[in-house]
Amino acid sequence: MKTRILSLIVIVLVSFKLSAQTQPSTPVQQSPPAPVNLQLGSFEADYTYSPFKVNGKDMNIQQVNGTLTLPVYSKMQNGKLDFFLAGVGYSGLFLSGMGSEFGGSKFHSFSVPLTFQKSFSPKYALIVSVIPSLSSDLKDISGEDMLYSGAAMLRIKKSDRFSYSIGAAFSKQFFGTLLVPIIGIDWNISDKLSFSGTLPVSEKLKYQLSNKSATGINIDFGIGGGSYRLSKKMNSDYFQAQQFKTSLFYEYMLAKNFSINVSAGYNFTQQLDLYSKDQKVNWAPFNNLNKRVPLAELKKTGVAVQTGINYRF
Repeated sequence: MKTRILSLIVIVLVSFKLSAQTQPSTPVQQSPPAPVNLQLGSFEADYTYSPFKVNGKDMNIQQVNGTLTLPVYSKMQNGKLDFFLAGVGYSGLFLSGMGSEFGGSKFHSFSVPLTFQKSFSPKYALIVSVIPSLSSDLKDISGEDMLYSGAAMLRIKKSDRFSYSIGAAFSKQFFGTLLVPIIGIDWNISDKLSFSGTLPVSEKLKYQLSNKSATGINIDFGIGGGSYRLSKKMNSDYFQAQQFKTSLFYEYMLAKNFSINVSAGYNFTQQLDLYSKDQKVNWAPFNNLNKRVPLAELKKTGVAVQTGINYRF
């Protein structure tokens, strides 16, 4: 029961995490810089490969993600930063070697993350994110493909080294409506060691090897995956992927504001499910999530490797 609850909670927080990654570290993580150095815009892309075997048959899950974030408005005054960011994102999930039991092998999600921050003082800031997305196999497109997520958090700067955020996330998903509390942490433990995360979804411990390279450990309960509506030929059922991973990563700055990263880890939970469209609950996690009965299901752990790029401007 606890595993099923957590797996559904991370679906909405995956979307929020994509939006939260577009937020700058200032002013809550370091002293406010000059506006010219804010670097509110960003482009991120990554590719993940997860191979495994079932009954001696080779299978794999491949994922491609990309997000472009642009600053529409920003203002720094008296150490207070206000901004509005708008972006576009894509996530593709591709299955290999699994036949047609999940209604297809290619699933896509297009999102428009919108993020607004209002600073009341150098210490306190309110952050609101709204993320409409289209998530389906794209064999037919309609309003039924749309998902809507959002989050509101109060960010509190305790010192130049430590800040935290508290709030809640909401999402209208194919399985119902989800409402959960969330906590964010940004902690520069030392000049080289830092810890960050959005609890209970992801945590990262990072060690700066040099001015250009860093390494660390990442625990992620919401990588990739998500849920996707299938076409009307498939009765508008929905497909859901869940992966919980621990990995070691390495980052290297190729040039100013441009970095690459590689990671290798293990999916200690990896689950694919197909549900009929009427398998829903009213509110999660308050209602009994185990009432949903999958039409098809695959559970298999396995390794995962990832590579990605990040550019800030």
